[in-house]
Amino acid sequence: MWLLGAGLALIPLCYGVRCLFTGHAYFFGSRAHLDLVGPAAVALAIAYIAVGVFIHAHYFWGLHPKLLPFSNILKTLAALVFIGSFFYTLFKIIA
Repeated sequence: MWLLGAGLALIPLCYGVRCLFTGHAYFFGSRAHLDLVGPAAVALAIAYIAVGVFIHAHYFWGLHPKLLPFSNILKTLAALVFIGSFFYTLFKIIA
């Protein structure tokens, strides 16, 4: 619960917060990485934070008896934020 729910969740969450402060975010790919700046970087940083929140909600809240009823709500919200910010990032990259 603590290892995955807190430790693993902190990796994308801290990276997303770092990207918000620096204004740069990397869009990781299998062959190359894309360095983003501006609104696309902010949206991708929010997507990374949403991934961290989703992992935390699944592995920490989902395994805690008192927080379990709220786990699905937080996972749904995190997934919606991720989808919106990820597709906004793709839109900013293409446009």
